[in-house]
Amino acid sequence: TSPAVTGPVSTGATPVAARPAPVASRFGLAVIAGTTRGQRYKLPVTGCVVGRQRGAILFPDDVFVSPLHATFLVKDGALFVRDETSASGVYVTFSGTEPLAPRALFSAGQRLFRFTGRVEAPPPVAGRPNLYGSPVPLGQALYGVEEVHMGGRAGRAVVTAAALLTIGQAHCDLAYPHDEGLAGRHCELSPTPTGAMLRDLSGGLGTFVRIPPATERPLRPGDRVRLGQHVVQVETLG
Repeated sequence: TSPAVTGPVSTGATPVAARPAPVASRFGLAVIAGTTRGQRYKLPVTGCVVGRQRGAILFPDDVFVSPLHATFLVKDGALFVRDETSASGVYVTFSGTEPLAPRALFSAGQRLFRFTGRVEAPPPVAGRPNLYGSPVPLGQALYGVEEVHMGGRAGRAVVTAAALLTIGQAHCDLAYPHDEGLAGRHCELSPTPTGAMLRDLSGGLGTFVRIPPATERPLRPGDRVRLGQHVVQVETLG
């Protein structure tokens, strides 16, 4: 077990008093994925910063972690995480359903996805013929989800007017049979007037949503946070 913050100790001839260790909160973080898997940290009541180069918790070998990536904060006995405008984002698991706005990012298994929002047909231009295409079912809107590859490039995509769009290992609209991090039917989206509702069906594997930069997201024991290729799980310390 390693504390998130330790005080420096002088090795010179003149003794220097060590800085008092910060008071620990009731929260801890366990690394459950990444090169430092198995490491545990006690969070001080002042919170701590996570990054590749700066912070009390460092992931120096993770190229997807920004120099200053995220901050865990303890306020009024509750734990929060804030994305410090990191390049790759901070992703958090949720229970049940989570609303998605157009262009929102979410992660399932080893995959990253973007909810594209409603797909609108281009308006007709006077003097030009309309473009031919398949008809949209009456009373239904088209919406889509696309896979996002490294570097932000778009991969496989599905555009549908169905009531549900499913993602998983098999028999889904977006199926990845060789992704061991996915459940058979991992998650599903249903369109709403303002975006979509994402439902986690993973049976504990977890579906992650990206939190907006510079915003604070409350965390509960058992929640998992993805920072680059590392995943930490919130624990309650005795």
